[in-house]
Formats: sequence, C-alpha cells, structure tokens
Amino acid sequence: MQPPKTADDLLALIRMEGPEKLARRFRKPPIPSKVLLGLSQSNPPLEAWVFLTNYSLTPSSLLEEIGGNHADYPAEVLVPLTQNPRTPPAILSQMLEHNSVDVREAVAKNPNLPGRDVERLLTEKQPEVWRALATNPSLKFRAQSILATEGDPSVRLELIGNKSLHPDLMVALSADPSPLVRHTLAASARVDDDMLLFWADSDHEEIQHALIERSSLPKEVWSSLALSPHPSVRVAVRETRKLDEVELLNLSRSDSVDDRVFVAQGRKVAAGIQHELGQDRDSAVRAALAANPSVSPEVAEFLVTSEDLKACLALLENPKMPEALYLELAWLNQPCVTAALAQNKKTPEEVLQYLTNEKLSAVSLAYLAMSRRPAIWLREELAHALARHELATFRALAATSHQLSEPMRNSLRDDLSPRVRKLALAYPAAARPSGEPLPVNALEKCLEELNQIITGEFRVAEFTEPEPVEPKPVEETEIHYGEENCETDIAGS
Repeated sequence: MQPPKTADDLLALIRMEGPEKLARRFRKPPIPSKVLLGLSQSNPPLEAWVFLTNYSLTPSSLLEEIGGNHADYPAEVLVPLTQNPRTPPAILSQMLEHNSVDVREAVAKNPNLPGRDVERLLTEKQPEVWRALATNPSLKFRAQSILATEGDPSVRLELIGNKSLHPDLMVALSADPSPLVRHTLAASARVDDDMLLFWADSDHEEIQHALIERSSLPKEVWSSLALSPHPSVRVAVRETRKLDEVELLNLSRSDSVDDRVFVAQGRKVAAGIQHELGQDRDSAVRAALAANPSVSPEVAEFLVTSEDLKACLALLENPKMPEALYLELAWLNQPCVTAALAQNKKTPEEVLQYLTNEKLSAVSLAYLAMSRRPAIWLREELAHALARHELATFRALAATSHQLSEPMRNSLRDDLSPRVRKLALAYPAAARPSGEPLPVNALEKCLEELNQIITGEFRVAEFTEPEPVEPKPVEETEIHYGEENCETDIAGS
C-alpha cells in the first residue's frame, strides 16, 4: 500500500484504521514529512496528534514543538511522545513538569532520560514514578541501588525485570525481606548461568523451588538442586525432569530414606546402584528394590538368601520375579513367606507340594484353604485328616485332592456345606501313587499347629471362628486371615 500524499488522505486512513495501528504500517516507504507537517497545521482532531506522536518517523522538530507545549495536550498524546525515539532529551526534561502521573511515568521509562533528571526523580520518591524508573534499562548502578534499598517491594519487583540489573544487586535481592521479591527474582530474572548455580548452591529452600519453575536450567544447576538438603526440593526436581545416572547414584547415597526408595523404584536401575541398594540399611529401600520389575536376578537372589523378609514378601509381588526363587523362598521356613507363597497365584505347584506334602506346613495348608486354590496333589493322609476337620474351609481343600479315597469323597458329597459337596463331585478320585506313609507323630504335629493357627495361639494370622447356627445346618464356614506376623516361627512349618 502506497503512503498517503495529502494530509486529508492521511487523516482518512487514521480514522479508518486507528492511529496506533497506522503508525506501525508506513515505515518503508515512509510518509512524506510535508504530509505530516501539513496534518499538524490543519488543526486536526485528537486522534491525529496521537498518530503523530506514535509514528517513529515524525520529524523531531514537530515532536519538539508538541513537547514544548505539553500543557496543551492530554496524556494520550504525550505518553507515546515520551517513547518516540526522535523525541529530544531536552523535551523529556520539560515533560517532567506535566501534572499527569502517566506522563511522568512514561518519561521515567525512556532510556534517553538525562542523568540529572534521573537524580531528580530519585529525590522526589514518588512511588508510581519509581516503579516506572526501575524498568529503565539505562539506569546506572547507583540509581539501581537507591531503588533497591529505599523502594518498596513493588519497586524492587519492577527492578528485577530490568535487563540491565547489576549482578551485585541480584545477590542482594535474593535475600530481600519480601518473599515475593525473592521468588520472582529466582524464577524469572535474566541472569547468567553462574548466578543460577550460585542460587542453587545457596541451599535456600524457597529460592531453589523458584529456580525449578524456570522453563529451562543448565544441567549443572539441576544437578545441584537434585542434591539439595531439602526433601521437598529433591522431590520437585525428580517430578520435573528425568535424573541421569550420576544424579541417581548420588541420590541413592542420600541420608533420606525417601530418596533411596525413589531410586529403588526407578524404571531402570543401574546394576551398580542395585547392588548398593540391595545392601541398604533400611528395609523399606530393599523392599522397594525387590518389588521393582527391573531388579536383576542376582540381586533378587541375594535378597532371598539373606533372609530379608520384607524384601522377600515384596519380591513375591514382583511380576518378573525369577521362577527359580520360589523354591528358595519355600526353603526359608518363615511363616509369613510361606503364607504369601500359598496365596500367590504364580507359585508353582511343585513348590506348594513341597510345602504341604514334604514339609507338612500347617501355614501353607491354612492359606491354601483361605485362597480356595485346588490342591489335587495333596497327599492322602493330609486329605483324609482335613476331610474330617470341623471347618468347611479345610474340608473343601481336601475335596480337591485326587488322593482322597472314594469312601471319604462320598462322605464329602453329603457334606452340610454346598461348596464342599460341589468340589467333592467336581474332583473325582484318581489312582493313588504308592509311597512311604507319613509318620503318625508328624501328621499329628501338623494338625496341632493348624489348630494353633485357628485358635490364635500362633499369630501368623488372625482367625475368626464361625458363628454357630442352630438348629439349621451350617451351609458354609470360612476362615478369615489378617496380616502375617513374620517374627513368629513354627517348628515344621
């Protein structure tokens, strides 16, 4: 679009598009100076004066004339005049006499404001003008210092946004009495990497949190924040970015259990870190590592062979636990681990057979019954003993054994419990393999321990006895278990 050639054409464009928008359009090619001067001499409306002071190519002589008569113009004409690069510094000085605070604020922001006028504004201590002056990029260190030490928090907030703020003042403002000033400085001030690292190393919790809010930080700053003595900062760092292996290693050696647990729960934990965490002094860390699908087979086996009970229980919840460790867990002869094995749906049958048929573990029998898992391999002597038990839960377990004799199975088919009757019909007897019979005292000891679990004498689990129902037949009687007590042992369990 070609620039207007007459004052009337220019005025028509101003009215059509608005003075500010039009002032940004015609720079190349520019509007001829004679057209601009002609507009000013035609007694134009207010919007024309607003255009002339906004237009960056308005002749300085015309701007000087407007500024010299500033008392005749409103603030909406004079404010853009103060920001026009062609406005002479002498005119800026004159405009400080204007009674409008808006005009004086605009003058204070101008980088071309003479030094004597800056000193004048500092002496006057007008808060609104000081806030504007604090944004002036040409301020010297002395002026910035006065604003920082004598201005209110709102002035210091504006000073923080000044791209020319002296580094010494940044250090001073990081200890400002106003929390808002300190936070804004660390979160948004334009500073070099050395200053960011200085703040990160300062160990001031709120400053470190403010740094984390920045859109980007150098790696060295992140590494410093990851080692902060404040747990809230370390948590915020790991929620914000992915830590590298060195940072994870440092965090794994933190005094904070939460930090070490976080590393142990990582998606991929390096082998060296795993070996350290596997020997951690806190059981919560070891348990977190055991539950991690990325735990190595070597570390998992170490946790089992060291009889770390919490880690063993956590390992059983691990979807990628090595299958060979199930039998090793059974060898521990720990009631809580045995109970967890009996309840775990992934425990291989050969391990359950070992616990029940070979070890005669009362704990495994109790938790197998509770979990309602079929035990088709349950040996004949145990099946017969459980088939005569007063609790339907154990009779149901016996009904699933292929080693149960036909006469005993027929008896269970007439049981008072519908579930026992159903299972006795669903699991027919099979050919019973010949084998060494159980010693009578071993079977009696197993049943005695089972009764101790039921009565609560042995607190591997809580037991709730069924409420008696008379005179109606009992349809179903179940046992209910609570949390295991890993500190109690049973001989032969």
